Amino acid sequence: MHQKLPKDIDPFRLAQNGLRLEGTLPVSTMKRLAGSLSDTEGEVAVKMNFDVDETGLPYMYGKFSSKLSMICERCMTPMSVDVDVECYLAILKNERKVEGLAELYDPWIVEKNDPILLSSVVEDELILGLPLVPRHEHACLPKEAWYRGDDIDESEKEKKVSPFEVLASLKLKK
Repeated sequence: MHQKLPKDIDPFRLAQNGLRLEGTLPVSTMKRLAGSLSDTEGEVAVKMNFDVDETGLPYMYGKFSSKLSMICERCMTPMSVDVDVECYLAILKNERKVEGLAELYDPWIVEKNDPILLSSVVEDELILGLPLVPRHEHACLPKEAWYRGDDIDESEKEKKVSPFEVLASLKLKK
């Protein structure tokens, strides 16, 4: 059930009606996310279920999946990263209700009745789902690049000087 996703949404209205949105968004439209990527090719698969829980709290369950291109921090070459994010966002009108929120939910504060850009919500969750230090699973550097320090000659090692040697020399001068 893929449909064309709306550009703007009213999360409260969607939750009251129990609607489901499913489709794809181009990664190229997400400018803040693009700053962490090596290129903006591809799409994000979006599944969003809006509803109201048994306590009357409107929420959104989202599942976002994409294959993104990032730079490996070890070898500095582009690599593909699978990002799969699942979230439960409680839709709140102000920050006062955050404290009483069930542990299942993260707060989504919508203070104004202006429509929300759908891609910004997806972008926020994808940014949170990115690895902090992207790197290949395999050893991507050549063996010569790894240095453990085991092969240092004894002549190259510095003689460790005790900080108390100065005190010992003062004692001998008496």
